Amino acid sequence: MMDVQNKHKMNAHRRPLMLLLTALAVFLAPSLAPADSIDALYQEASGEYRAAVAMPQREQKAQAIRQCQQHLQQLLDADIGERYADKTYYLMARCHHVLHDISSNSGDFKSALEKYRSVVSRYPQSPMADDALYLRGILLQGRDPAAAYLEFRKVELLYPTGDMRPKAKQKAEELGRKLGYAGAGQTGSEEREGTVKTREKGRPGESVPAAGTGSPPKADLSRLTDIRHWTGSDYTRVALYTNAPVQFKEKAIPSDPQRKQPGKIVVDLDNCRVRPGLKTKIPVMDAFLQDVRAEATSPQGTRIVLNTEAVDSYRVFSMSDPFRVIIDVRRKTGQEDAQPRDRASPPPAAPLPSVARQLGLNVKRIVLDPGHGGKDKGAISPNGVYEKNITLAIAKALKKVLETTTKCEVILTRTRDKFLSLEERTAIANARKADLFISIHTNAHEDRSLFGTETYFLNLAKDKESARVAAFENAVSSKNVSDLEAILQDLMLSTKINESAQLARQVQQHLISRLKVSYEGIKDLGTKQAPFYVLLGAEMPSILIETAFISNEREESRLKDKIFQEKLAKAISVGIQSYIQQMKGLARMGAAS
Repeated sequence: MMDVQNKHKMNAHRRPLMLLLTALAVFLAPSLAPADSIDALYQEASGEYRAAVAMPQREQKAQAIRQCQQHLQQLLDADIGERYADKTYYLMARCHHVLHDISSNSGDFKSALEKYRSVVSRYPQSPMADDALYLRGILLQGRDPAAAYLEFRKVELLYPTGDMRPKAKQKAEELGRKLGYAGAGQTGSEEREGTVKTREKGRPGESVPAAGTGSPPKADLSRLTDIRHWTGSDYTRVALYTNAPVQFKEKAIPSDPQRKQPGKIVVDLDNCRVRPGLKTKIPVMDAFLQDVRAEATSPQGTRIVLNTEAVDSYRVFSMSDPFRVIIDVRRKTGQEDAQPRDRASPPPAAPLPSVARQLGLNVKRIVLDPGHGGKDKGAISPNGVYEKNITLAIAKALKKVLETTTKCEVILTRTRDKFLSLEERTAIANARKADLFISIHTNAHEDRSLFGTETYFLNLAKDKESARVAAFENAVSSKNVSDLEAILQDLMLSTKINESAQLARQVQQHLISRLKVSYEGIKDLGTKQAPFYVLLGAEMPSILIETAFISNEREESRLKDKIFQEKLAKAISVGIQSYIQQMKGLARMGAAS
C-alpha cells in the first residue's frame, strides 16, 4: 500500500470531530478502552487526514493537517498499543511531509524523516515500513540525492516482495545514473562484489562474482590457494582464497540422525580447481563445526563442504584483492540445541533487534583494531613514518584509558607488528563476542596540505572522497568500492548500522571538541559512511577512525608525539563512554515500554 490518502474526496465540513474526542476521552480514562473504541479512534484520525489532503486550498489544507497532527500526537501520547502504532507514526510522518510540500519548512522536513524512520526501526514487519523507506527517499531526493538513493536501495533489498519495490528500483536506477554509481540498481542475479547472503540453515541461496571482473575464461581455471578459519565458542569464520574472482553458489543440507550424518554447508566454486599440494581436509573440531573439505566436482569445479552440528545460521560473501569467499557460521544456543527446527518448513522472519535486545544495559567487551601491520605498512609519511606503527601506539594508549575509565574488557586485534587480513580482524571481534569494534587508522592524500579528523561507519560512500579513503583502506580500486551496493542487504538485516552511526557521531564530536582545547588547526571532517572491508561482517556496532593525516607535515609531527597519542586516546574514550550511556538510556526506555 502506498499511502493512507483518500481515493475519494470527503467533505471536510460534513461531520465534526466528536467521535474522535469521545473515543480519546474513553481511552484516556483509567479503565482500558475497548478494542472498538481504539478502532474508531484511529479510523477517525485517518479520515480526518484524508479529508485534509483533499482540500484544494493550500492554507486551508495546512490548517487542517496541523489539527490532524494534534489528534495524532494525542494518540501517540495515549499509547494506543501495537495494533495502530505503526499506522499512527506513518500518518504523522505524512502530515509533516504534506506540510513541507506546502511551505518547504525545514522543521517539517526533519520531523517527517524522523517519523518515517520510527516506522522502519520500531515496526520493521509493518506493511507501512517499505512505504516509509520509499517516502524518505522521495523527501530526500531534492536535497540529498545520494542519501535518497540509499533509501530506495534499502526498499529493494529489505522488502523484495513489498509493493513499493518496483517504484524504488526505478528511482534507484534513475538516481544511480545521475550520481554516476557503477552498476546502479542491479539486484538479484546481477549483484556484484561485496554480495552478502544470509541464510537460515536449510534455506539455500546463491551468490555471484566480484564486481566488474566475473569468472575467468574456461580455458584459464582459477585456483583455490588457501583455506583458513577462525573459531569462537558459537561462531566460526572460514575464508576460501582464490587467485582470481570466481562465481559461487551455496546451500545447506540438513543432518540425517537416522544415518548419523551431520548437516552440511556446501559452497560450489565455479571454474576453479584446488592448488596442487593444498590440504583438502581442514579439521576444526569446535563445538559445532567438525571440518572443512575441498573436493573436485568436475574438471572445472570445486566443492567446499562444512560438516556441521547445531548450526543456526550462516552467511556467505566475497572480498577482493586477494579474492576470497567468506563463510560465517553461527552456532545454535539455548533451547534450539535440544529442539532443532523443522527444516521442512521455512523459519519465521526474525524482526530487527532492538537496541535493548542487541546491547542490553551494558557494553562489556570492546575490540580495538590497530590498522595495518607486518607487511602491510599502511600510509607512509613524507619523513618515512609508517601508519601501522602509529595506529598500534594509539590503540595501546586507548586500551589503557578504557580499562581505567570503564569496566569493559578491552582486546587488541594485534599487540605487535603483525600482519592480519581484513576478514581476520572482524572474525576476532565476532569470536570474542565483542560489543563494540573500533578500527584505528591515519589518513593520507597526495595533496599534503589536507588535514583533519573523520570517523566512518559502514555503508555506501556518499561522496568521492569517502570512496577514495575506503579504496585505500581496502587496498582495492575506487571502481570496486563503488560496486559494493549489494552490501546493504547484509547491513540492513539488523539495526547495527544505526548504532554504528551513533557511535561514530559521539566519537567524532568528542575527538574534535577535546583536541581543540590543546591544539590549533583541528579540522572537523565529520562523520561519514563508506564500505570498508574491515567492518564488513562485524556483528556489533563498528567504526573506523581516521585520526589525522600522516601525509600532512604538521599532523605527522603530532601523530608521532606520545602526548598527542594519549590525548587522542582520551578523546576517543570519552566518545565511547558517551555512546554507552546513550545506549543505556535507550535500552531502559525499551525495557520499560
